[in-house]
Amino acid sequence: MEKSNIRRIRITAALFAVTAFLLAVRLFYVQVICHDELKSAAVVQYEIPVIGLDTRGMIMDRNSMPLTGGTKDCYYLIRKEKEDGELCRLMTENGARRVDTDSPDYLVYRTESRDEELGKLIEERYEAYIFETSSRYRGRQIACHLIGYINEDQGRGVSGLELMCEDRLTDDGSRLTIWADAAGNILRGLSPVTGKEYEESSAAQNDVMKERGVVTTIDRRLQYVCEESLADETGSGAALVMDGDTGQILAWASLPVFDPNNVEDYLGEEGDCLINKVSQAAYAPGSVFKIVTAAAALESGVCGTDFKFTCEGETTVHGITMTCVTADGKGHGEIDMEEAMAVSCNCYFARLGEMTGVETILQTAEKMGLGQKVLDDFPEEAAGNLPSEDETGDWDTANISIGQGQLTATPLQIAAMTSVIAEGGVLKSPYVVMDDADDPENTKGKRIIREETARAIEEMLASVMKDGTGSGNRPLPVWGKTGTAQIGDYDDKKSNCWFTGYCRCGGRTYVITVVAENGVSGASTALPVFEKITGYIHRSGETS
Repeated sequence: MEKSNIRRIRITAALFAVTAFLLAVRLFYVQVICHDELKSAAVVQYEIPVIGLDTRGMIMDRNSMPLTGGTKDCYYLIRKEKEDGELCRLMTENGARRVDTDSPDYLVYRTESRDEELGKLIEERYEAYIFETSSRYRGRQIACHLIGYINEDQGRGVSGLELMCEDRLTDDGSRLTIWADAAGNILRGLSPVTGKEYEESSAAQNDVMKERGVVTTIDRRLQYVCEESLADETGSGAALVMDGDTGQILAWASLPVFDPNNVEDYLGEEGDCLINKVSQAAYAPGSVFKIVTAAAALESGVCGTDFKFTCEGETTVHGITMTCVTADGKGHGEIDMEEAMAVSCNCYFARLGEMTGVETILQTAEKMGLGQKVLDDFPEEAAGNLPSEDETGDWDTANISIGQGQLTATPLQIAAMTSVIAEGGVLKSPYVVMDDADDPENTKGKRIIREETARAIEEMLASVMKDGTGSGNRPLPVWGKTGTAQIGDYDDKKSNCWFTGYCRCGGRTYVITVVAENGVSGASTALPVFEKITGYIHRSGETS
C-alpha cells in the first residue's frame, strides 16, 4: 500500500514537472519570441491615428525664420456613438473642420484656435478629449504658392517647395496618434506624436524637423511687403523680387491666394487660386519685350542707339499697320532709340524689328531666357512660348517687336531677362533654395550680351523712369520699363499690365517684376507695386 502511494506521488510529481516545464516554454515563447508581434497587435487595437500633425521639416526664410509651422491647432477627439446634430452644429458655428482618421470608432475635429467655452461644453456633453498641437500652415499663409501644399491623407508634397523638397521634408514614420485603454478611454498624459512621454518626444521631434528643414532665399519681411503691395493694386497677378548680383529670389507673390489648410475648397472651382502666377502663368509680355528688341538690334550691329525714326502715329511693316497708342494719334516725331524706349513708341520698335529681322530677335530672346524654364526642378513651371523661326514670317515682325503675337512669358522669365541688363549683360541663374548658392552658374554667371549693349539699354531704362512712361520723383535711383498687353476685345479696355525694373541700395541690386491682370496700364496698375516695394527697400536699407 505504501509502495502504491509512493508510486502515485511520483507520477503526480512527474506530471506536475512536465506541465510546469511546458507552461514555462509557452510563457517564454509568448513573452520573448512573440513579444514584438503581440505588442504591435495590442498597439493597433488601442491606438487612434489622426492625420494632420505637422511632422515634416520646416521651410525657412534666408534668416532661418520659419515660413511654415509655428501655429497651434486645437483637436477634439469624440467617440462616434456620441455624435448628434447638435455636435455638428456647434462645430460648424465655431469653424471646426472634420479631420481624417483611420479609427472607425472616433471623430476628430480641428480648429485654428482654442475656444474655452466650446471646449468645456464639448468635454462635458460629449466626453471629448481636447489637445493642441502645431499645424503646418497659418490661416493666412505667407508665400503660399511658392511653399505649395501637402496631401493630408498621405502627408506628401503636392506642389511648390513641398513637392520639390519632398525627400528632405518628409518623415514617413511620424503621425499623430492618441492612445486608449481596452475600454476605449483616452489615456491622458501621453504624447500625441508617438505615445512617449511628451517632453522626450517633443524635443526629439523639434531636433529632427530642424535637421530636415529647407532654408530658402526668401526674405520674410520683404515677402510680406511684396504680397501686401500687390494686393493693394490688383486681385490677380504676380510680383517677384530677385537679387540680381546672386540670382537669389527674395520674394515671390501670387494672387489670388489660397488656404493650404483647406485645399479641397478650391478643387473644381472655376477660379485660379491654385495657379502660381509667378512661374505657371504665361502672358503676352507687351512693351517690356522692347528690351529684347533693342538688345537684338544693338548686338547684331544693324544700328546704334542714335538711329532716328519719325513717328507719325502709325506705320506699316510687312503689311501690318502698327499704331502708337502712347502718342495720342499725333505721333512722337523724330526720336532716337533712348527716346523711343522712354515713351514706348510702337512705331519705332516695329521699324527697328524690320531692320533687325524676326529671326535675330527670337534668337536674342532665347539667349535672355525666354521660351525655357528658369529654375531647376521647380514643379509645374511653364516655359512660356517663343515661336520658332518656322512658325513665324515677315508678317509677325511688327507684333513680335513690341511683345505681342505668339509670344508669352512668365514673370519669372521677365525678371531673369531684366537681371541681364542690371548685371551688365551677365545672367546669374535665379534660385530659391540656399543649397544652390555654391553653384558655379550662380557665383560666376553667364555672359548673355555685351556689356556695352547692357549699359546702353540701362540708360534707356533710366530715361523711362525720368522722362517717360514711368516718370516720377524717387528717393533712390531706379531703372525700368512699363508694358501693357491688351486682352479680349478692344472695347473691353482690359489689359495685363507689366512693370519690370531694378533699383540699387546698400550695395545690392534688386530686380523687381510685376504683372497685374485686368488692369489699365503698366504705369497706372503695375508700377505702383514697384514703387511700394522700392520704398520699403529704401527705408530698410538692406533686407538681408
